[in-house]
Amino acid sequence: MWYPGHIEKTKSLIKKHLKLVNAVVEILDARAPYASRAYEEQQLFRNKKRIIILNKKDLCDMKKTKLWEKYYKEKGEDAFSLSLNESNVKDFFLNHIYPIVPKKFNEKSLMIVGIPNVGKSTFINRLKGKKSAAVGNKPGITRGLQWLTVSKDLKILDTPGVLYPKLFSKNLVNKLILIGSLKAEDSELDEALFYLFDFLKQEYPNILNTVLEEWDNCENAVEFIEKFSMKRNFLKKGGVPDYERGRNIFLKEVSEGKYGSITYEIPSDID
Repeated sequence: MWYPGHIEKTKSLIKKHLKLVNAVVEILDARAPYASRAYEEQQLFRNKKRIIILNKKDLCDMKKTKLWEKYYKEKGEDAFSLSLNESNVKDFFLNHIYPIVPKKFNEKSLMIVGIPNVGKSTFINRLKGKKSAAVGNKPGITRGLQWLTVSKDLKILDTPGVLYPKLFSKNLVNKLILIGSLKAEDSELDEALFYLFDFLKQEYPNILNTVLEEWDNCENAVEFIEKFSMKRNFLKKGGVPDYERGRNIFLKEVSEGKYGSITYEIPSDID
């Protein structure tokens, strides 16, 4: 599923360069703020000032996101929600982040960290005003540490995606797959689908109703996807529903927010 050697190398580089920065900006996915912090932040960043950006707020349930902002602020961490698709990143940075970054020797320097596909490179590109870091929708596209000079007194160190080398919680894995931060095999996509279907039934039945009016007649996620595939005309020879195509498209469209905003966890889930 993942590459522990690559991750451990990244963490080693982060520790080595941590002394060169005044603060660490952690970019999390607002749909899964706890799951998308699936790395050893206390060990990695020690006593360094940390600022949390809950990105993709255009895809999340803002009522739940407000709970996360409060949660992190009560823990002494500055937290802000952001949508890279809707916000002027430069204005956001200058108004909220830049003023709280400590200055040393008349210079501010910070490190941008996060798990794959949370928007780190896009954030930096928007901040700098041109493409200076590789961007894509595949996990792990940033190859190595990159220093970027944003202004005379501001430098940013971009890092590749970090993640726990081993993921033991299936719920954590499912959430990371659903937000696009983890590559998955077919069997793992099936597990993520079952997790999502049960979660939507409990938390967002309106989304299921938007997708398929008769969803409540489905015994499980497989039957739901089969009916979804029939509705969308995703068929194999003989008129058989194309389950894999239906599953993949449904997961993709949910991730893109086509059917509505979703947040997969709240602070009380982890306390």
